[in-house]
Amino acid sequence: MTHDFHPDARKEYLDAVVWHEKNRLGSGEQFIAEVEGAIGIILSDPGRFQRVGDEIRIFRLRRFPYYLYYESFSDSEHIRIYAIAHNRRKPDYWLYRLRR
Repeated sequence: MTHDFHPDARKEYLDAVVWHEKNRLGSGEQFIAEVEGAIGIILSDPGRFQRVGDEIRIFRLRRFPYYLYYESFSDSEHIRIYAIAHNRRKPDYWLYRLRR
């Protein structure tokens, strides 16, 4: 399986890494490891996690207060990550990204 990020999700990811590196005593690398590990888990069984819409699923990070919202495309064995959202952010702010 393969994956990609919506461009805004990639920016969120990089912004979160920078924030954690600056404000949490260098935890940016730990955040990267957590997200990359989550992606690996999702890729191994993308249908395993809770649906939050017709085709959108959510993965909750364990060590950081973030959620990964993604869609699995079974015909191409691909997932697209639409958001890496802090859990205290306004819910559903990222839904406009679903418009292809």
